[in-house]
Amino acid sequence: MYDKAVVVLGCGVDAKGNLSEDAINSVRLGVEALEDSSTCLIMSGDVSYKATFKPSISEAQAMKDYVVSLGIGINRVFVETESKDSLGNLFFTKQNLLIPLGITSLSIVRGPNQSSKRIDYLATKILGGKYNFKIIEPPVERPAEQEREQKSLKLAKEWLDSIPNGDMGAIYDLMRRKHPGYNSSLSLESLK
Repeated sequence: MYDKAVVVLGCGVDAKGNLSEDAINSVRLGVEALEDSSTCLIMSGDVSYKATFKPSISEAQAMKDYVVSLGIGINRVFVETESKDSLGNLFFTKQNLLIPLGITSLSIVRGPNQSSKRIDYLATKILGGKYNFKIIEPPVERPAEQEREQKSLKLAKEWLDSIPNGDMGAIYDLMRRKHPGYNSSLSLESLK
């Protein structure tokens, strides 16, 4: 049914489920990247594991609602609502949507608070060699996020470098053991 996907990574919602300006801009970039009717949109994200509130709606569902309001057919938009960070966005998108839909070619819309270097590393590690992807850059950069992104990339490499690209079982096992977003017995302090 679909040969390609545009994956929009979650960029935030407030407690009422309203999209952040970054998320609105990411959705618009995703819509602009649609090539033809063989390309679907995938909105990815529940809410950040660092959030201090539980919104009334997931990031992915809020993005889907917005994109449908722009005139994109509801059957062309899929949601992934298990992820709580960029690692989870890509992992659960592959597991829950790309594999079942048979899609191996995708564009990834990253938010301005995510570095292309980190998203490229995570996508390469999670997707493996059977997938072709490109990253769509937002028109705005957040220099203040660079230090955090460098730390996040360093941690991702510490965790994932020894895992073969595309090894979903090993990546999921790591997420369940080490990541506070996917192991409720861990705290944010475990990432420091």
